[in-house]
Amino acid sequence: MDPATLGELYVRYGPMVQRRARQLLGSDAAAQDAMQEVFLKVLHAGDDFRREASAVTWLYRIVTNHCLNVIRDDVRHRELLVERSPAIPPTTAPTEDRLTLRQLLAAVPEELREIAIYYYVDQMNQDEIAQLLGLARSTVGNRLAEFRARASAEQPCVSQVVAK
Repeated sequence: MDPATLGELYVRYGPMVQRRARQLLGSDAAAQDAMQEVFLKVLHAGDDFRREASAVTWLYRIVTNHCLNVIRDDVRHRELLVERSPAIPPTTAPTEDRLTLRQLLAAVPEELREIAIYYYVDQMNQDEIAQLLGLARSTVGNRLAEFRARASAEQPCVSQVVAK
């Protein structure tokens, strides 16, 4: 991708990418880092954009997947720290629910994670998700049902949240 096109994308869609990252990661600093990483990915993958989807859809998927990977990696790092330092108790801060959700999302396959984020975080309906991902609505419904089943099995306390 040429620098001029990248610059146009950055100016036009950078705020949207950063908002999405902040929504998923919960931190301005992490969102800023994520935005930079996303546009680096865009720079390297620019030729892969076939313009079959809009730039917004393309960037939205890139930032969502990037942030989900950050969350997954964060959970793995915390688990390693607990394994290596069992004397340090896990924190019970008000963000406990957010951490539980992050752990749950990290434990499910990507195709379930992405749909769950769109449905529960972005509050998109199943038709919107199906259109965004190019899937049948029934596939989205089936994956949400599978996510709910895994959520209930993995974290029974979360089952109330994902029951809708």
